[in-house]
Amino acid sequence: MRPGLLAAAFALGGVAAAAVLYGPHVARALFERPPVILGEARLEPDADPRELVQRLAARVAAREAYLDAPEGVERTSFGELGIGLDTNATLVAVLHAMPVRTVRERVASVFSAAPEPPVVPLAYELDEERARSFLGALGRRLYREPVNARLDLRRHRRVHEASGRELDVGATLHALAEGERDDLARFELSFVPLEPGVTQSELASVDVAHVLSSFETDFSKKSRSRIPNIRTAARYLNGTIVGPGEVFSFNHVVGPRTEQRGFVNAPVIVQDELEPGLGGGVCQVASTVFAAAMLGGMEIVERRSHSRPSGYAPLGLDATVIYPEVDLRLRNPYDSPLLLHAFLVGKGTLRVELLGREPPGKVEHFFAAEAPQPFTRRVVVKSELLPGTIDKRQKGNAGYDGLSTLLTTFADGSRKARTYASKYYPVPEVYWVAEGVDLASLPPLPPGAAGVDVTTEGNPVDGERGDGREP
Repeated sequence: MRPGLLAAAFALGGVAAAAVLYGPHVARALFERPPVILGEARLEPDADPRELVQRLAARVAAREAYLDAPEGVERTSFGELGIGLDTNATLVAVLHAMPVRTVRERVASVFSAAPEPPVVPLAYELDEERARSFLGALGRRLYREPVNARLDLRRHRRVHEASGRELDVGATLHALAEGERDDLARFELSFVPLEPGVTQSELASVDVAHVLSSFETDFSKKSRSRIPNIRTAARYLNGTIVGPGEVFSFNHVVGPRTEQRGFVNAPVIVQDELEPGLGGGVCQVASTVFAAAMLGGMEIVERRSHSRPSGYAPLGLDATVIYPEVDLRLRNPYDSPLLLHAFLVGKGTLRVELLGREPPGKVEHFFAAEAPQPFTRRVVVKSELLPGTIDKRQKGNAGYDGLSTLLTTFADGSRKARTYASKYYPVPEVYWVAEGVDLASLPPLPPGAAGVDVTTEGNPVDGERGDGREP
């Protein structure tokens, strides 16, 4: 039929009449919207654009992405990076690509070649909060501490400095926001360099002939299982340089107490009582370092005394460390670097020396304690013990709140004093007894004890103290 007749058909009955004259395929052409190419998908005339957009959003989140890191490529996904499809903006773009056609335009399309479907690009968005969370975890894994130059006194060699790095989250976020959006996309990670505090040039200025201070502790009467840990921690410490104004971190230098790094099981303090644990004996090394540092005039940045008086260091000159929660950190107040020399003397003595300068004067340590705090007797009833068993597991000790005074007498006779506090909790006397044992058969309470605690649940946990494990 000629176009004139088609126009007549519309005049007679409109679009419905044309559908009768030309059949169902013409009716679909007159009433249906044209297809649209949306990203990698085709939106057919009878499809719901909202469903297609949601499917595409899932595909985008699953796209693989690669992050270029110094050690190699990190594989991840768009979803983990916070890159996603902006569903609202994409849906609006689809609807704009499907304009409402007039009847004349629809009729003309029936007798003309089908035009190419419009192509609608996908709109993307970056969830910055999610991206920051991902980059925060990635940054902790890729973080590298700078390495200070140091002297390995035992192996007679120099350890050269090395720069560290920290992930530049802001610059990396910008790269994610502006980067490609195709599958297998690659993004460059940005880092901020971290320079070491001590270089070889500064190391050369350390005069190891000058001893600033030293301290020794004895471990000959302690459990022999502690010796490998003391030796290992001393080896990690030996030759460490603390630059002018730099803060020394015991946990950073000694590192995690793991079997892979040479540490073994030995007695540690767990909630008032001794138990086997990795790294037992490391606290003796920390205490020896702390005592030498105090006698050398170093400044305390972070230090916690033991929960109980130790047998190897005077009250006020001890320090506990728990990796990674509790650290010993000390600042070098001098204008020259200091070298830490830690080594074993004979079979039962640990010695720590600070080398590099002469002492400022004679340094003396005094400790003043308040009235002792009484301890208790703890009786633990153990069902697995033989009938009638009474096993004394631990001697009790009083607690102290004390104040240390470091008095420096200079060559001209002038003096300078500084103070810091220590707290030692009472240590319970501990008995393990079998079920049915008459508590009256236990020895009388020793001097300084006040009260008896009986439990069948093992060691009660003191939530206020939170001492954890003290090697």
